[in-house]
Amino acid sequence: MNKLNYQLRDYQKEAVEKGVWGLTKYNKPFIIMAATGAGKSLIIADICHKIDKPILILQPNKEILEQNYDKLLSYDPTIEAGIYSASKGRKEITKFTFATIGSIYKKPEKFKDFKYVIIDECHGLDPKNVDGMLTSFLKAIGVTAVCGLTATPYRIVQKYYEDEKGLVWYTGHLKMINRIYPFFFKKIVYKIETAELIKQGYLSPIDYFVDKTDLSSLKMNKSGTDFTEESLKRFWNNDRLRRIAQAVEYSDKHNKKTLIFCSSITQAKNAMSLCKALGLPVDMVDGKTPAKDRERAVMSFKHGQTKHLFNVGVFTTGFDVPDLNCIILARPTMSLALYYQMIGRGVRLNPTKPDKRLTVYDLAGVVNKFGKVEDIRVKTEKGGFKDEVWSIKGRLDEEPLFKWFVKNKPKFGGKE
Repeated sequence: MNKLNYQLRDYQKEAVEKGVWGLTKYNKPFIIMAATGAGKSLIIADICHKIDKPILILQPNKEILEQNYDKLLSYDPTIEAGIYSASKGRKEITKFTFATIGSIYKKPEKFKDFKYVIIDECHGLDPKNVDGMLTSFLKAIGVTAVCGLTATPYRIVQKYYEDEKGLVWYTGHLKMINRIYPFFFKKIVYKIETAELIKQGYLSPIDYFVDKTDLSSLKMNKSGTDFTEESLKRFWNNDRLRRIAQAVEYSDKHNKKTLIFCSSITQAKNAMSLCKALGLPVDMVDGKTPAKDRERAVMSFKHGQTKHLFNVGVFTTGFDVPDLNCIILARPTMSLALYYQMIGRGVRLNPTKPDKRLTVYDLAGVVNKFGKVEDIRVKTEKGGFKDEVWSIKGRLDEEPLFKWFVKNKPKFGGKE
């Protein structure tokens, strides 16, 4: 294999070393925790280069698939890499094959020659779903050497329990994905977090402006990570919509490129109308936006014709715009991973402006709940082996994120 055209940072070298060890020696599923902006695609590329044997690289969607594939080819255009994805119209099986699980899980016989698997954004895998597409596929091809990469190795786990008075409660706790039964991922072999990357000068410093926001009127939905549409509709009243427009206007006056995260299409459209009335250059993308319109809006945003982009349910991963320097949080959430991913869209350095600082306007009470992103960290319990999630607010995976009283506990099997 040719020498690859890049220079690894010290922490990337350490991550690659641990990744190669994990795949070739440990031979069990493990995690590399790398903050948004740490260069996961480069880490993946160098693991492939170092092992130099067939590796299957799985991505959650075609956008991240394209990003990782293109990055690998940019390091070595002659490398044996291919794409197996129905949505891309390509079914190539090569030495390094980039695929989406939905395209391959029914075809394990085609991938019997692969002994190593890398899963990008592995927090999207539900560790409790032992019969899911991915775990069933891995069993079928006989692979146990699995490297998962993510910036956010935790999920919300719901459970019912009965207290000493016989009352039944439905709760949601934040848990590390390697501490969720049946423990698909065994351990974290390496981590590099946001605070350290900011300190080393590899990520942009962050300035927070936080509104005092009363979330008591919001009602949790059944997932435990979001709120009901009805309560969100009431929450985003005219005064709060005007506050979004004011934040966008302030950002515009300070010549910032802004990404606004909203809870619903209705909220985003209403806030965008107020911005247009102020003469602000805004646009909007949501999960239902046609592909061509979405591409047009993104390119307009990247090239500066649109300075402020509203979005609903998209752009939490795989959206890289280095000169993005303002995030507006207009989306309340109970999901720490979602909060982290939203802020992560703006922390990358801008090569043309080395003194970049990211401005975050929190209009949704998220920072007050979880703390600043750079204060969130995963550490091992004192004197033990379990990983815990901490921030300036304290330990985040200890107390329930929510707790509801229910009349009847549903019948179900399995362990939490």
